[in-house]
Amino acid sequence: MKNGEILLEKIAPKVSIMIMNYNGKKWLSQCLESIAKISYPNFDTYLIDNASTDGSTSYVKENFPWVKIIKYDKNFGFAEGYNRAIKQIKADYIVLLNNDTEILESDWLDSMISLTQKDKDIAAIAFKMVFMSNPSIINSVGGIGIPYWRGFEDIGFGEHDIGQYDTPPIEPFSFCGGAALIRSKAFIELGGFDEPLFAFFEDTDLSWRFRLKNYKIKYLPNAKIAHHYSGTYSEGPEKTYLCKRNLFRSILKNCGSTSLHWAVRNYLLFTILASLSYLRVERAPLMAWALIKSVLWNIWHLHGTYSKRRLIQRDRKISDKEILPKMYYSRLFKKRITDSFGDRVGETIFGSWPEKLFS
Repeated sequence: MKNGEILLEKIAPKVSIMIMNYNGKKWLSQCLESIAKISYPNFDTYLIDNASTDGSTSYVKENFPWVKIIKYDKNFGFAEGYNRAIKQIKADYIVLLNNDTEILESDWLDSMISLTQKDKDIAAIAFKMVFMSNPSIINSVGGIGIPYWRGFEDIGFGEHDIGQYDTPPIEPFSFCGGAALIRSKAFIELGGFDEPLFAFFEDTDLSWRFRLKNYKIKYLPNAKIAHHYSGTYSEGPEKTYLCKRNLFRSILKNCGSTSLHWAVRNYLLFTILASLSYLRVERAPLMAWALIKSVLWNIWHLHGTYSKRRLIQRDRKISDKEILPKMYYSRLFKKRITDSFGDRVGETIFGSWPEKLFS
């Protein structure tokens, strides 16, 4: 190693950009070409391939030889796939990046590292994600809860970007795993992603656990990324099943004793109402079955979930009283236009919260 390279490593913290890929060859050129333009002096790039069959790894080896490849012989999903890869690398910070993204600002890493180096309690930073098809429209600037325990949504989704979340930067409850920077030490301390989640909601679950340990999650407006929404995983029953299944597991693990009963009640009641709506109104039985199956999966895996819960609750540093206002921060939650009777019923049933949660 040359003297200049040794000095560089001492001055600039090491960053590993990690791209999760499963049969995403069509997206990789745009993503990797944008990474090549990054101005930060000390980073490397990994393609984590979940047993793709479309020639993704061969394509990257031939056209982007500077990318390091971690190739699996089976699809481990997002959660376990990242965990296995991160155990193999040494870096101060990890950047999680979907394969269907493009980096729009070459200096975004410099700003992020500057911020995290000043505050050791920052565990993660959310990027500004915009739609690839129209970069003036926001995809996500982080996540926030939908009152209460019905799910989570991307802050700013579908809004025109006029800087409404930038000055001063808002503080989302969670980062989006499609594009985020994470402090490696914090990631390892908490055991990384919850592997049984496989895909979807693992980012919110980890964010929740970060906050239980009193870590911070920030948002940096000039870290701008374009994203093909649902480019890898399309909307439908399978995605709904994974999202709702993983939400319920996260509730069971992470809610404190003051909020768990109310959270489970709300989740189950909402699931029943939504299932009936899919069956009777929307005539979508596969969507209804996805919701029912999400509950059944959690019943089957209850023992393992409870074991995780015991560890999380034992080691938590702050209470639900401190967590919940950030999860359901009303100034960040975009009020839905309740055009349908079902929406109005939902807001009536779930749109308030008991005072005892703050007692």
